[in-house]
Amino acid sequence: MEKEQICTFFQPIISLKTGSVFAYEALVRGVLPDSPDLITPCELFSRAREETVSHEFDRLCRKKALEQFRSFHTTSTALLFMNINTAIIGTGDDMDSPHISTITRQMGFVPEHVGLELIESRAHSADDLITFVNRYRSSGFLIVIDDFGCEHSNIDRLIQIHPDIIKIDRTLISGIADDPYRQSIIKSIRSLAQMTGALCLAEGVETIDEIRACHVLGVDLFQGFAIACPSPDLETLEQHTRTRIREVQHSIRKDALDSLRIRRRLTGDIHILADWLIRQIRSTPLAELHNVFEEFIAINREIECVFLLDTSGIQISETICSPVLAAQEKPTMFSPAKKGADHSFKAFFTCFEALGIQRYLTDVYLSLASGNLCRTFSVLINEHTDQNFILCIDFLEETIKPPYTLNAVS
Repeated sequence: MEKEQICTFFQPIISLKTGSVFAYEALVRGVLPDSPDLITPCELFSRAREETVSHEFDRLCRKKALEQFRSFHTTSTALLFMNINTAIIGTGDDMDSPHISTITRQMGFVPEHVGLELIESRAHSADDLITFVNRYRSSGFLIVIDDFGCEHSNIDRLIQIHPDIIKIDRTLISGIADDPYRQSIIKSIRSLAQMTGALCLAEGVETIDEIRACHVLGVDLFQGFAIACPSPDLETLEQHTRTRIREVQHSIRKDALDSLRIRRRLTGDIHILADWLIRQIRSTPLAELHNVFEEFIAINREIECVFLLDTSGIQISETICSPVLAAQEKPTMFSPAKKGADHSFKAFFTCFEALGIQRYLTDVYLSLASGNLCRTFSVLINEHTDQNFILCIDFLEETIKPPYTLNAVS
């Protein structure tokens, strides 16, 4: 600290929507005299804590980051993100004096170009944290919540902080391409961000599949080794990152087109299956449809359940399930609906009155029949012995994968 023997590495944060570098996060490294080896941030902050100089070391990190970024900032529109040691908020004089504002302006930056990264779960006092956030937000700084979704992240505190950017922790991003539960969590965080006017950032992305999955779920910004490793050479890093953005955009655009074509084919297949079953329903007495449904499910393994409703939403047939579902062990809270069940409040029924359509494919939901993720395709059938019916077919989500959804079919 006396010799300021630290340097700053920068890692880009990109926007695929704009095709630009949105920001650079400043990451500290310790410099060893006469050695190419660097001291890691964990070692530095741990030693600073042991020596009770955390506050002073935190300030030195910000100073060096601003110094190294200053000349680059004159030709770049990218923001600078700086980490704040949340654990020391309220223990020093940053609560009473505008130190961060002062050093930022002294280095030639306006606060609007700087984001302060906070790990809200590490704050000792929620009141001090919120006071700190309010102080620096009023000065123009962006507030960035880091590592959201790990440790003891608090949604109530998040709402109080009202961040500008929410960084989703790597633990939720890892393996997201093949994990519908992680996808649901990310989607929920994205919805929360939208409601509070924040951008969503996926940090620690390591593969193009992770970027693709997060992009489809509406994530706004990306950071990680799949884009670029941290580097102290901002000019070279900028050139590399711009090239990488174009490569990622090209890959995702190609996959999006392929997925849309697959989605169109799958949707067409659903119509074909439904049309075949409708013909059987129209030519078969209601009491004998049980056998028709069983045969239909036996030859279409992607279908989980089939049942009929009347025009008031009441189930008028038993739920015919696939043999796999029938043999599947599941918690008692999951069981197929019985004849006479009321479905009048469900989307696959209310769609007909609300939208005036003949066919509807729901969003993905957790089936109460099985606990599996599925979609229901419902079709209004006219003129079956002077009665109208609604045919409902539950498709397992594995056969209609995200990201692209089709809500209504006219």
